[in-house]
Amino acid sequence: MSWTRADDTRLYADAERLQYHLGADWVVLWGPGSRRFWAFARAGSRPLILSDPTIEGLRQQVRNAGYWQTRSTYAVTHTLQTAQVTQ
Repeated sequence: MSWTRADDTRLYADAERLQYHLGADWVVLWGPGSRRFWAFARAGSRPLILSDPTIEGLRQQVRNAGYWQTRSTYAVTHTLQTAQVTQ
């Protein structure tokens, strides 16, 4: 069976939405080869890689990991950095 990126459009969009809500402390991807969602923590004292075949399962793992970063905190940081650059 052949595969194209268009076959997984919804899954890529799910990963993008979760990435948006988690903010800068995480990188979230859909893995078309593994057929799993992946989350890489960019915060904390140790590397952390999580995966799950469902977006809700991955979301729950992130919550359990305790690295939950809200998007609003990132947006404030990003806005301040942008303001400094443009002044």
